Amino acid sequence: MKKLTQKTFFMLLALCVIISILSYVFIGIFIPAANEKQSRRHLEEKAEILVSELRAAKASESEGLFLAFIQETGADIKLLNRNREEVSLFTFQKKEGQQQIQAGASEYPFRFLGSGREYILMVSYNPAHTEEIVTAVLRSLPFVGGSILLFSFLSALLFSYYTTRPIIRISEIAGRMANLDFSWYCPDVRDDEIGGLSKSINELSDRLHGALSELNSRNALLADEIVFEKERERRRMLFFSGVSHELKTPIAIVIGQLEGMQAGIGVYKDRDKYLARSIQILQSLNSFIKEILSVSHIDMAGKEESSVVLLSSVIEELLDDYHDMMEFQAIQLQADIEKNIYVYGDGKLLKKALGNAIGNAAGHSRENGTVRVAFRKNDGRPVLSIINSPAHIEEEDLPHIYEAFYHAGKDTAHGSGLGLYILRMIFETYGIGYRIENCGNGVKFTAEFKEALV
Repeated sequence: MKKLTQKTFFMLLALCVIISILSYVFIGIFIPAANEKQSRRHLEEKAEILVSELRAAKASESEGLFLAFIQETGADIKLLNRNREEVSLFTFQKKEGQQQIQAGASEYPFRFLGSGREYILMVSYNPAHTEEIVTAVLRSLPFVGGSILLFSFLSALLFSYYTTRPIIRISEIAGRMANLDFSWYCPDVRDDEIGGLSKSINELSDRLHGALSELNSRNALLADEIVFEKERERRRMLFFSGVSHELKTPIAIVIGQLEGMQAGIGVYKDRDKYLARSIQILQSLNSFIKEILSVSHIDMAGKEESSVVLLSSVIEELLDDYHDMMEFQAIQLQADIEKNIYVYGDGKLLKKALGNAIGNAAGHSRENGTVRVAFRKNDGRPVLSIINSPAHIEEEDLPHIYEAFYHAGKDTAHGSGLGLYILRMIFETYGIGYRIENCGNGVKFTAEFKEALV
């Protein structure tokens, strides 16, 4: 038994026993008293009838009336003469040895028919019947007491179980809720206050479960954002470390050339030649710095700058821009662009990222190679694929091609090494899926967008 059930059981058992004992005591006291009162009233009625019959009968006829009255009522009767002396009921002669008249006896004066003598009939209640009732009550006490205990025990057991079971159930479920287990529900089939409490507990459980789930989801998102920000910070540090490294060499070369030309030492006497080289290096640095500024702009940009972009048109414009370069390099361009596909994002940044992807494919294609660009919906999602062939990326280079200043195969002849790094930053900002993989005798770039409904 639970503590609450035990307390309720013993309290109810004690209450039932006390009430039953008091009831039995009251029965033993009041029933005999009530019976005596009723018997006295009945005796008075019979006595009045007897007196009426005696007044209508002769003295010789009274014996039968007296005997019938005594047999019917069991009362004690005495007959007194007018001097209040006891006389015989049958001979009407004065008795020897007068007995004291019982207190509380009723007196009924009368005369027999045809007689001038006055008699007094004394009628007393016989308490023997009342004493028999009290004796019967006392004799039944063991049986009644045992029955009371058994009935009280069963009643207290059933009532305590019925009353405390839902409360114990609610307590157990509340304990599970305290341990963040919301898979249990209270049965709310009752229509009383306990049923209302069960319903309230269930509603509280659902609300707590929903709030906790939402909190866990937000914590998970926050944890992902923290990881993402740490990764961005790591990339940012690596980026600026790479920037300082990439700037150091060309600046040192330009300074050396200018100092050599200023001093007129050796080959640097040919100023026109080395001025042209210095200008070429500075122009490369200018382009490099513009790329760095683009990276900084992208890093500070956010999704709040998103808008609906007609990406089909953006890709077509990029293909027009790269058409002449590919034609000059004898690279065949094949395009399959589905019209009127809209996506979410920043138009300029998306154009920059996709331009880097197309330019990367063209820049790493051999003469007489092929670049195939397809942009169509696949299962309801816009998908861009760019395949340049013949081409191949070593497996050990694939995980690093999105890193800043990384050149696959140590080939530093193509670009600054920031193209795919910028692409990754832009695509991750807008949640665009992307991947690069080897396919057959070529390299395939794939990007999956979320369509904007217009």
